[in-house]
Order: sequence, then structure tokens, then C-alpha cells
Amino acid sequence: MTMEGDEPYQFDWSGLVPQVVHPLRVAIVEALDWINQPLSPSEFRDVFEQEFGLPTIAYHVNKLAEAGAIVEVGTQSVRGATQTFFFFTKPR
Repeated sequence: MTMEGDEPYQFDWSGLVPQVVHPLRVAIVEALDWINQPLSPSEFRDVFEQEFGLPTIAYHVNKLAEAGAIVEVGTQSVRGATQTFFFFTKPR
């Protein structure tokens, strides 16, 4: 494909990747791989030494689940709230 002036069109991958691959999402997947057991967003917060807030972690965990990268594998009642655990989509 060419654009004006017969210059070939160059897609700007560097502009796309940060929109698709968020560093916290990469860290979540890496943590699951390293720990090799289901984790809840509050457990991720502990793994990340509370560097990120629970709402931020929960948001990115949910986005990874929506994308099918991880799945909900269980829940547990904790002090009147429900703690949800996530792991990889396929057994490792």
C-alpha cells in the first residue's frame, strides 16, 4: 500500500503496543506464572508490595479476564465480601 508521494505506508506499532499491553497486566500474568497458583486482586496487591491500589489491580485483572488471558477459578467469602481468584485459561 502506498500513500501520497509513493511512500510506502508504515504502521506505527510503537503507538499501538502501549494501548494494548499495559505494564501492570504484564506483571499480573508474570506473577501468576511465577507463583503458579490462583490469586485474587488483593493477593496481587501483596505480591506487588502495595505499589498499586486494589481498584487499579482489580480493573486490570478484569480486563485480562475479559480478553480471555486469565479466568475466574473460584471465590471465597472474606469478612462479608467475596474474594475472587483468577488463573490461566489452560492448566499449566
